[in-house]
Amino acid sequence: MKNNDFYYVKEVAKEQSFSLAAKKIGISQPALSSYISKLEKRVGVMLFDRSISPIELTEYGKYYLEYADAVLNAEETFENIVSDLSDVRKGLLSIGSTACFSMTYLPKAIELFHAKYEGINFSIMEGKVPEMLERCFEGDVGMVMSDSSIVSSLFDKEILFEERILMSVPRQSPINEKVGQYAIPTEDIIHGNLNSEKFKDVDISLFKDEKFLLLNDDQPIRKIVDKLFSSAGIQPKLMMEVPQTTTGLSMTIAGLGISFVAESTIKYGNLKDHPVYYRVGTRETMSREMCVAYKKNKYITKAGRLFIEELKQLFNAQ
Repeated sequence: MKNNDFYYVKEVAKEQSFSLAAKKIGISQPALSSYISKLEKRVGVMLFDRSISPIELTEYGKYYLEYADAVLNAEETFENIVSDLSDVRKGLLSIGSTACFSMTYLPKAIELFHAKYEGINFSIMEGKVPEMLERCFEGDVGMVMSDSSIVSSLFDKEILFEERILMSVPRQSPINEKVGQYAIPTEDIIHGNLNSEKFKDVDISLFKDEKFLLLNDDQPIRKIVDKLFSSAGIQPKLMMEVPQTTTGLSMTIAGLGISFVAESTIKYGNLKDHPVYYRVGTRETMSREMCVAYKKNKYITKAGRLFIEELKQLFNAQ
């Protein structure tokens, strides 16, 4: 984005405010307003309707921005091709992710990748998946880490790996004395032995009187867990709703209740302490697929393609 005309119009349209856009760009608000006014005089039409609050693009502005996006995308594609031809010597990979995914899935993959391609730097933007997809569509990030529940004609996605959802129980909970034979040692999970036939799935009905810490109801894992309870005819005793699996896991370690956690969080979370883990449901009903998503038909750089392959190799190695 080296063309200031296009870039400035795009930022003002996104923020619907000259002051907010100026702050993001890094120039003063009067300078940005003057720049846009001169641009409007040059093209002969008003690009923004300043009579309303927040300001909006005029019909002319919408066509201008559509053209601007096409030019900026063409510039980015050309720069990516040039970068690829330089044999991945330098570049920037921008990734959108939730804080939980950043903590769990990215550190080891970035470490391994950077050891091979030290000229490639990373930019991580965090937020909820819908927000990150929006930023990806707008071009602020190149790809988004997510589970595979994304359904949108605006994005392509590649499945990275499948992982199981486990139940985590506080170590001090008396229920462990009753069902302890079903517990799965943390070391076996870390070393990839979770699906060994020597471990058995515990009946979720045995936990019907326990207190649960569940993810917010808009989270994909929560939907998986709700189906588990429904199929068993159980109405769980909800003690608390949490925004991320790592939050629930921390609460469980502190002894507040039972939560559900993804297999990779246990493997790669660098946790000092662990609760007691159990398999519940079946592998088919209590698993999810993780993916990387990017804008449909977007040119993926050689570095980006290599990083996606790094993720696949890392998480499918065990």
